[in-house]
Formats: sequence, C-alpha cells, structure tokens
Amino acid sequence: MSEATISSLSATEPQSVAAVDLGSNSFHLVIARLENERLIVVDRIKEIVRLGGGLDENSNLTADAQTRALNCLGQFGQRLRDIPSSNIRAVGTNTFRKARNIVDFLPKAEKALGHSIDVITGREEARLIYESVCYGLSESKSNRLVIDIGGGSTEVIVGTGYDPHLADSLYIGCVSLSVARFPDNRISEKGMLRAELDAQLEIRAIHRQFRDHGWDKVLGCSGTIKAVSEALRYLQWSDGTIDIESLHRLRQEILRLKHTSELVNLGFEPTRCEVLPGGLAILCALFEWLEIELMQISDFALREGVMYDLLGRLRNDDARQRTVMSLALHWSIDDVHAKRVRELALDMYDQVEGDWFANTSEARSLLGWAATLHEIGLSIAHAKYHQHGAYLLQFSDMAGFSKPEQSALAILVGSHRRDFPVQFSATTTHLRIRILKRLCVILRLAVLLHRPRTNRADLSVRCSAKKKKFLLVFPIDWLNQHPLTKADLSREKMYLRQAGFKLQVSMPH
Repeated sequence: MSEATISSLSATEPQSVAAVDLGSNSFHLVIARLENERLIVVDRIKEIVRLGGGLDENSNLTADAQTRALNCLGQFGQRLRDIPSSNIRAVGTNTFRKARNIVDFLPKAEKALGHSIDVITGREEARLIYESVCYGLSESKSNRLVIDIGGGSTEVIVGTGYDPHLADSLYIGCVSLSVARFPDNRISEKGMLRAELDAQLEIRAIHRQFRDHGWDKVLGCSGTIKAVSEALRYLQWSDGTIDIESLHRLRQEILRLKHTSELVNLGFEPTRCEVLPGGLAILCALFEWLEIELMQISDFALREGVMYDLLGRLRNDDARQRTVMSLALHWSIDDVHAKRVRELALDMYDQVEGDWFANTSEARSLLGWAATLHEIGLSIAHAKYHQHGAYLLQFSDMAGFSKPEQSALAILVGSHRRDFPVQFSATTTHLRIRILKRLCVILRLAVLLHRPRTNRADLSVRCSAKKKKFLLVFPIDWLNQHPLTKADLSREKMYLRQAGFKLQVSMPH
C-alpha cells in the first residue's frame, strides 16, 4: 500500500516529507508528497547495510561497517538535497543504541546524510511501528497485536484502534541471532534450537502480560515476517498469511538445508537469506509463547511511522507535547507556576533568538518543555529536586522523544538551579552544547524571577545577548522593590560566571 488518508490538511502545509529508517539490517529512505489530503509515496530506497553485524566483541562499530553505512547515507543525502530540512526525519534504532562508539560515529553519519539523526529508544520504535501499521488499516476499536522482527531488536505492541496500550522492545533480532547461532551461514537443527531458546528467554519476560491483555487480530511487518509470508505464498502453502501449521512446515523444510544460500529455493530473496534463520527462530518462539494461530501482514513499517509522526509535528499535533502534558499531570506539577515560568522563558528566548539561536531548530520547544517540567522532581523530595527531575526524565519512557532529546531535556531540568554544570553530556548531539547551555541560562533566569510563586503582573523584562553575555533590563526601581530577587540575581551572577557567562543587570533610574 503506497498511500493513506491524512485528514484536515491545509494548502499551506509542506508538499513533501521524507523518512530515513536506519535499521540494524537495512537502511530505508521513503519520500512522499501530500496531495488531495493523501500521503502518497513517490520514492523508496532500500540498502542492505548489516550494521548490526558490524559490532565487534566490545560492541564497537567496525571500520568496515562504518564505511558501508556512510556510503549508503551519502547516497540518501543526495536524494534528500532538495527537500527542506524541516520536512525530513532520520532515526537510528538498535545498533545506534547499542554501539559504544556511536558518539564518534554519529557526527560522521549526520554529515554524510546532511541531516541530524535521532537515536530512538526501543519503546519509541515500537510506538512508531504501531502507529504506522494502524494508519494502514481502517479505523477499528478491535484489539491488535503488532510484531516487527528487526535486525537487532524485536518490537511487540498491543493496542486498541490507533492507541498502543503495551509496547516492548526485545533485545534480540534476526542479524544478531543469525550471527550468534548460525556461524558461517550453516543451518543446523542444533543451531535452530539454541536460537529459539535465546528468543524464548527474551519473550518469557513479557508473554504473560501481553496474553492477559488479549487481541482480536495479529499483524506482522518488516523484513523477516514479510519474507516468510512471501515464501509461504511461493510454496503455495498459504495466501500470504502466516498460520502455525505452515510456519512449522517451513521450519522443517529449512532444516533440511545445509547453508543459507540454499534458501532461495524456498522463495527467499538472496539478500534476506543470511539473516533468515535467526529471524525464523524468533518468529517461531513468538507464535509459541504468545499462542498465535494466524498472523496477517502489513506493508507498513517503522519508516512510515516516522513519516506520520513527522507530519503530525508539522501539523502542530506533536506526540512530544502530549507526553509532556501527561507527565505534568501524572507528577502533579503546579501548572499555574509552570505556565508563568514557561511564558517568561519563551519571551526571553524570542528576544535573543537572533543573536543566540539563529538557524537552530526545535530549541524553543525544548525550552518550553523543560520549563513545564522543571519541578517534576518535587514529587520525590524537595532536597535536590532538580536532580530527581533529571533522573526521571532521563529514564522514563517518553513517547515521541529521541534519546538525545530526552537527554537534553533531563540536563536542562537538572541544571535549572544551584551550580551550573560545566560539563554537559556528550550524548546530546542533536543540539550543539553551546545552544544547550544558552537554553539553560534562560531557564535558570525564568525560574529565579518567578521564585516567589506569585502573579508578578508588574514584571516586565527586556533582555539581549551576545556570545557569553546576557543583559537583563528591569522597569525603573523594580529591583529595589524586590530585594530578595535582587539578591538571587547577584548569586546567579556567580553561578553563571563559573560556566563562563557574564550576567549584566540594568535598572534605569
């Protein structure tokens, strides 16, 4: 299926969007245009990169794997050159999460692609997959189980209609398992049994919770599952759906073979053969432990989910905003106070944007979310609540957020008071460290100026910034009328000086 209905589109919206899915087995690029309220795919590019197979014994990406990836990303970058950057989103999955040297590789990958890459969590990957598969279906209130077997991880999601209820990402995929249990591409019953046991050990942790939820329909997507479906159709054992009997029959036929290269005789594509045995073992284990009888196939996968999510952001229907508001409600944040801090922070941002944040995307949104959630740690304890808040945001499941975005948000919340951290995390590669520190300065000042937690209707602040200097201009005699705030600003000058910033405060006489 190459199109899906998108409602309520306006003529002013972008006419093309692109999604890049950087998986552990293959890289995908999808480009679509908006036409008559439909998202129509106009181009697809797929390259087998085997990035997950390029991890050495220390979980570092080898030089060969990096070269394969960079060559592919360079080709993708050429195709994306004429599409506005705001209409593109690229995501990295399991291998990007797992590689220990990803901090060194990621800048090179982004340079080759010509665009930033969001490293997403396993559960965020699962959410996007579910969103994609369900967009390809008619609206329904039935329960759905969605499964995607990737190169380095397997996503399992169950939900009702378009809303996922349970989502998990298992640390097992077709590339990693094939490399571990089928060395030199040799097929054996012993290897299959070991691979299935590996998969069962992962599935065991989640199977009861998912089975207790229940579902009416099972949908599978992506490489391994679609390859099995096509093989069953080729062998004339099914119409493309996967049932338990045909799956077991295919397993037995595969075990008659000695080498993965022979799998082409069963209808498998040559590029899929090397990683098929591991993927099949995972699929068999899922059928057994989740008691699946029949699985239908979806043509949609992660890349379409990334595209729909991007489209939502462009239409001001951002999953990240919904997540922030949900967290604020769950942790009983004082929404009146948070709103005051957010409004002042965004006002100061707008005043200095040209000098401090030119050509920077999404920094303003990140500042607003940090202001909304800056007191999230109070639900744990007042002492060091900023540090508690940072911990919560760093390790919570936050739908819509990439790992670097989540890390940056946690850093801002953890740095909004007391000592200004001199060293920032190297994982925040989607924002330059300089930009993140500047956002931190603004957030700290917005929180400080609203420390009394009252409606300061008389507070009007003008500000300007240049390089490491930040100037605040208050109304005539305002600071003299608020001596505690004046004292707080004097102390803040010291904190900011330690981080290399110079805060200047002016009050006309």
